[in-house]
Amino acid sequence: MGVWDYFTPEQQERLSKRIEQVKNELGLEEFKKLRSESNEVVSKLIKGFEQGVPPENEEIIALAKRLDESQAMFNERDPEMEGTIERFHVENPDEKDHGMDLKIYRYIEKAKSYIR
Repeated sequence: MGVWDYFTPEQQERLSKRIEQVKNELGLEEFKKLRSESNEVVSKLIKGFEQGVPPENEEIIALAKRLDESQAMFNERDPEMEGTIERFHVENPDEKDHGMDLKIYRYIEKAKSYIR
């Protein structure tokens, strides 16, 4: 079971519509570029975590901010959606969503807490 299964049908519909809206606004190539860049940011955050770089490190915070901005394009910082993602990670600590398990998710959330 993935994080998508944790969203309510209403959240799934809203997120699907938002994905299509962003894709239409940006165009397919820019949308693909955004997704690729987002995956690259996540990879860099995972590498930072694995190397023991503290979440308060300026570079990690900057990466977390970029990821946050990218995620906000889709979830619009909806606290219910963000809570659903957190619940998925807490209930499935070893499952990965976009390369993130619970430890990495918490590391990134900690880094986000330092965003000014």
